[in-house]
Amino acid sequence: MKFLDENEALDDEIINRLIKSLKIPLLSLQNPLSQKEIFFPSRIISLLAKQMWKYGFIKESERLFAIVMETIQEQVMNFEGDDAILPGAYWFSNVHELFSFVNASKNDILRGVDLESDFSKNFEWHDYERLLSSIKYNLKCLEYNTYHIWMKELKKLLYKMVIPAVIESQLLPGLRINEKDLAFNMDELLNFLNKVWEAMKSYYVEMPVILQVLIELFKIIGTTSFNDLLMRRNFCSWKRAIQIYYNITKLEDWCKNHDMPECILHLEGLSQATKLLQLKKSTLTDIEIIYDVCWLLTPSQIQKFIINYFPADYEDPINPEILKIVASRVNANDKKDILFLDTTPLEDSGPFEVPLPHEVNPFDNYIPEWYDL
Repeated sequence: MKFLDENEALDDEIINRLIKSLKIPLLSLQNPLSQKEIFFPSRIISLLAKQMWKYGFIKESERLFAIVMETIQEQVMNFEGDDAILPGAYWFSNVHELFSFVNASKNDILRGVDLESDFSKNFEWHDYERLLSSIKYNLKCLEYNTYHIWMKELKKLLYKMVIPAVIESQLLPGLRINEKDLAFNMDELLNFLNKVWEAMKSYYVEMPVILQVLIELFKIIGTTSFNDLLMRRNFCSWKRAIQIYYNITKLEDWCKNHDMPECILHLEGLSQATKLLQLKKSTLTDIEIIYDVCWLLTPSQIQKFIINYFPADYEDPINPEILKIVASRVNANDKKDILFLDTTPLEDSGPFEVPLPHEVNPFDNYIPEWYDL
């Protein structure tokens, strides 16, 4: 156990080589890596901590976890934009593995721990229990912070894509524009979603977290697109509505193909807005149909889209009497009758609950073949 007393050597081996200089394994859903290969940094750290506790190195293990947690958070914060997708998912999963290990170790207190008899006289159970409680709490905080740091980068990256890809991109045959004029197109948005999905699945992110990440991303897509369309009179046309609805179906197909129906709900407002723009608006019966079909939209939103409607050359302007009927549905005193959908700042990732610790498999000193010794 002399190695445990050599702090500089320990820092270099664990902190620098196992965290800072680690080359994160590439994604491969076709040939997925095992949990052993993905979690080996956290499992090596856990194995070392277990040996420390076995021989009573309480303070040393406390120092180890403090440096490990600080270094992981720094690593996650070092990446921005597209470069943050893989490290964020990878280290989030490894932190949860550490969290699960410490939780299992704490539960072992109830059953007793196999300590070396030569060191048991220097070992205080209350010190061990205090240590594990402290580390477990700090790892939970780190997992929380890692999620929010990662989500902030994902949201910033997605936000730049939404309006060009969903509102401005025209993919329907015969109605195409020059996609080179757009900052982003729908294919790039779908590729972004695929990359986030593959990172979470390949690196064994817990399923509740995968769902929450995607819901947050689709909230941005739905609200940003809806609010943008609401303010673009020249986009509130039958022709443009068909294009946008086609883009929505591409996103809905993505959700269905990845078994994420919950995400589709956050596209419903935008979907109903495009239906409104495609429906007739000439008679009172037409207006009643709009209110039935667009049940999610508020009276103020329906009024705004109808006022903004940009008729084609072959269409008649909307009758002023129709506009009066639509205006009569708006109630200024109704707080639920909102115009714009609520949006959250990109820095705000919403509430997040750290997933429950999972069962920890017995550890070994496994090192993947791709790891550079």
